Amino acid sequence: MRRIFLFIAVLMFVMSSAAVADVEIAGHKVTDANYAGTRGLGIGIIFGETNGLSVKNWVNANQAFQFDINWDLYYAGLGIGAAYLFHNFEMMTSDMNKFPVYFGIKGWASFSTGGTAAGVQVPLGIAWIPKETPVDIFLEVCPGISLIPSVRFAPGGGLGIRYWLN
Repeated sequence: MRRIFLFIAVLMFVMSSAAVADVEIAGHKVTDANYAGTRGLGIGIIFGETNGLSVKNWVNANQAFQFDINWDLYYAGLGIGAAYLFHNFEMMTSDMNKFPVYFGIKGWASFSTGGTAAGVQVPLGIAWIPKETPVDIFLEVCPGISLIPSVRFAPGGGLGIRYWLN
């Protein structure tokens, strides 16, 4: 089962790497060259319910894949997650910064000595993307449910920062 989850996560990452993120919305480019966090690949860390590595790759101007490899505090084991996110750059605007609000769907799995757990979450968050700086800082909450080994409420989320490799 671990191999299946890992294969799916790697496949989603490879597929999203081939996409181009320089698209126009409402007559203007969302992926302005001065905002590194609105295009390409970002790698960073997240602290919260799960602590670990966060990787985000833009598919187009307002959609992205996000992958997590982390230490799951609830299950005390290694966790992985893959999310598809939709961003709205128009809800909060600023001349020098971008504040996209986002939501999506996320599948996750946790592997520990006690067994394997898996479920689904709905990430809801906001990111701060400063102009001319290759970083973004994000805050997200992820209400969700565990489906394996039993059905239960399984929240997540945290505060993170990513560096953009454009």
